[in-house]
Amino acid sequence: MTPVFIHGAGASPIVWRLQLLHFKGGLAVELPGHPSGLGCSTIEDYASSVEEHIRERAVNAPVLVGHSMGGAIAITLALRNSDLAGLVLVGTGARLKVDPSILTGIKENYEEVSKLVGRWSVSPRSDPVIAERIAEDLCKVKPEVAYGDFIACDRFDRMNDVQKITCKTLIVVGADDRMTPVKYSQYLHEKIVNSRLVVIPDAGHSVMLEKHRMFNAAVEAFLDSL
Repeated sequence: MTPVFIHGAGASPIVWRLQLLHFKGGLAVELPGHPSGLGCSTIEDYASSVEEHIRERAVNAPVLVGHSMGGAIAITLALRNSDLAGLVLVGTGARLKVDPSILTGIKENYEEVSKLVGRWSVSPRSDPVIAERIAEDLCKVKPEVAYGDFIACDRFDRMNDVQKITCKTLIVVGADDRMTPVKYSQYLHEKIVNSRLVVIPDAGHSVMLEKHRMFNAAVEAFLDSL
């Protein structure tokens, strides 16, 4: 089994650096436009790009690990493809409405909204350096690509479909997640029959960076169970 890590809106594969060090053989997908080239305008188009990435690398028995928008992409692929070995949904939801201040801010002052997203992406108990790095990484992605990402998230809604997911699923969320609150993950857990929910304390939306040891341990235990 190969874990395939899918980053979120305005991010890049670098958000998975602490996982790639831990999970030897794991792959981190660089979505179109992150940071170079053109982005996509829908979750479905991003899902197709991940499908192509997996096919090109001849990955057998992929376990999709998706964060935020990456989780929406993973949900979309799980509903398309019953051959996945497993699914890990991180700080995500069946619906991903975006705060209007983010959409407005990207157009008016990208640097400032990047800092805002950085702050909202971590727990108040986390090292502020993590928020700064998230903001810096977001600024490496073109504003129009980031805007397209957040619009794609805002339009994403699989509330009535997630119960159709049949593969074994791990759902991970930070207890202090402001971007995708714990109730989003609880809904996924209630609807996906073969799922387990892990809530990590003192972590926010970027749980894989804030509490990487606890996160990695949860994912490792899940992979061992498949």
